[in-house]
Amino acid sequence: MRRLLTSSLIVALVVLGCGLAFAAEDGKALYDSKCALCHGKDGVAKPAAKGSKNFNDPAFQSEMSADAIAKMTTDGKNKMPAFKSKLSPEQIQAIAAHVKTLGPAK
Repeated sequence: MRRLLTSSLIVALVVLGCGLAFAAEDGKALYDSKCALCHGKDGVAKPAAKGSKNFNDPAFQSEMSADAIAKMTTDGKNKMPAFKSKLSPEQIQAIAAHVKTLGPAK
């Protein structure tokens, strides 16, 4: 019984660890499907999406934390719709984390 319980715990931890590893990838995939249309896959806003932020702008990256990006994504701003009813808080956090990776190369 003890071995079964230990084995089950190990399997659960491995599965949980794999799920956490995929979270970052999910942020990119979600960004690509939900945000890139206006903000570009590389974070450079599309010309037709007037008012969209360039996520690779150093000023944007220094002024906006991942939490601030998540709040803006949740609530929407100007022409950008709110995603609170379309995405889970975890998905929004994953997108925000991905946006922080779009800053200019150092």
